[in-house]
Amino acid sequence: MALGSKRTIYIRDYRQKRGSRLARFGAAVLIVGLIVLNYMVFLKDSIRYQPPLEEKRLKELPKMEDPRKFQAIEPAVPVELPNEEPATTVAGELRSGESVLQAMKSLGVQADEAIPAIQAMEDVFDFRSAQAGDRFRIQLDRVGKVVEFEFATSPTDVYVVKRENGRLAALKKNIPTDVKLVSMGCVVQGSLYSSFTRCGGDGKLARLFMDLFVWDFNFFQQARKGDTFKLLVEKVYVDGRFLDYGRILAAQYSGQAVGEHSVFYFKDAEGVDGYYTTDGTAVRKEFVKTPLDYGAGTSEEMAARFKPRLVKKTKTRFMEYPAPPGAEVWSVAAGTVTFAGEVKGEGWVVEVQHAGGYNSRYAKLDKLAQGIEKGSQVFQKSALGRVSPRSGKFPPVLQFSLTKGRRFLNHMEENFPGGESIPAASKRLFEETVNKYLDELKTLDVIGVEDSQA
Repeated sequence: MALGSKRTIYIRDYRQKRGSRLARFGAAVLIVGLIVLNYMVFLKDSIRYQPPLEEKRLKELPKMEDPRKFQAIEPAVPVELPNEEPATTVAGELRSGESVLQAMKSLGVQADEAIPAIQAMEDVFDFRSAQAGDRFRIQLDRVGKVVEFEFATSPTDVYVVKRENGRLAALKKNIPTDVKLVSMGCVVQGSLYSSFTRCGGDGKLARLFMDLFVWDFNFFQQARKGDTFKLLVEKVYVDGRFLDYGRILAAQYSGQAVGEHSVFYFKDAEGVDGYYTTDGTAVRKEFVKTPLDYGAGTSEEMAARFKPRLVKKTKTRFMEYPAPPGAEVWSVAAGTVTFAGEVKGEGWVVEVQHAGGYNSRYAKLDKLAQGIEKGSQVFQKSALGRVSPRSGKFPPVLQFSLTKGRRFLNHMEENFPGGESIPAASKRLFEETVNKYLDELKTLDVIGVEDSQA
C-alpha cells in the first residue's frame, strides 16, 4: 500500500455488547417479579381445592335412618310386574325315524336347552317308546331357555316338564275322562269291518272284537253272510268328545261255520284280569289260528280269493296262504327264532321254536321285521316280516308250516291247549258277572242286513 494513501478502518466496540446483555437480563427479572406480585395480590385468596364430583356427592348424602323405623306404604295405583309369559311357543310332531332331540332342534330349540328337558322327562316317560305322530309343545323365554316342555302320546297320556325355582321338574298330567258303556248287535253283511261300520262302530272296534277270537277261528276264512255278533264295550270321552274304546266287557259271535262263541272280561278280588269263556277258561291259547294279518278284508268274496291250500312235496308239506300285498306276517306263538335269512327259491325265511316241541316256519317273505334274527325272542303275534307288496295276476303268498317233532300239523284243525281256569275262590263272583252280561246280550236289538245305524 502506498504511503500517504487514505483508507477507512472499522473498530468493533465490545463494551456496548456487554451492556445490552445486562439490560435483557434485568428486564426478565423485572417481568418475573411483576408476575409474582400479581399472584400475591389478586389470585392467592380466590383459589380453593375442589374435591372430585363423586367425593362431593358422598359428603352431601344425609345420614341414613334405621330402615326398621319405616313402614311399607301401599301404592295408590297397582304396580304392574314385568310380563313373565314365555316369549315363544313352538309345537310339532315326531316324523318317522326322527328322534325327539332332532325334532326339537328343527324348531329352533338349542341343544343345550333341549337335552336337559328331555332328560328331566325321562323320570316319567321312556322316550324309547315314542312313535311317529306323537305331539309336543315347547315354551321358551325371551333368551331361549325352556320354560315348559309338553309331550303327548295320546289325548290322555300327556307328560310335562316345567322350570320351577331354576330347575326342571317332570310330571304326568291328570286328564279327566268319562267312560260310558254301550252295546251293539249286528248281522254280518259283506266284510266284518263294513258290518261294524254299518251298525255304529268302526274298523278299530272290529279289530278289537276279532282279537278276542283269534285262538278259536279265522274270521277271514270262516265268517259268513248272516252271522251275528253282539258286544258290550266301554267308550271313553274327554270334554264330551269321543276319544277311544276302552275294554270290551262281553262279546258273542254266532256263525254258520264256527257255531257260537262267547268271551267275557273279568277282574278278580286281587286285581288279576283277563278274558274267559262261559265256563271260566282263559281264552288265550298257545297258538293263534292264522299266521298273517289280512287287514280289513273278511268278506266271503275275498276269502274265496285268498283261500289257503295244502301243498305236498316229496320231503315237505306246508300251507300256502295267498295274501293281500304287503300283509304283515306274525308268529303264531311265543318262541325263539332259530333261523332268519334268505333261502334260494323261498325268499326270506324265518323259523321259530316253541314250547312243547312245536316249530313253525314262514317262507316267501319279502323282507324281515326289525330285530328278527337268530336267537331273538318273539311273542304271540310278534311281527316277523311282510309278504311281497306287489301283486300280479295272482296275489303274493306265504308258505307256512307247523310241526311237532317230524309230524306236520294242520293248525286250523288242531285243538291247542287252552289257558288256565278261574280260581275256585273267584268262581262265584265270575258266574255272577257272566250272568249279568248274558242277560244284557240277550236283550240287545240286532241290526239286520238291510238296517243301518247313523
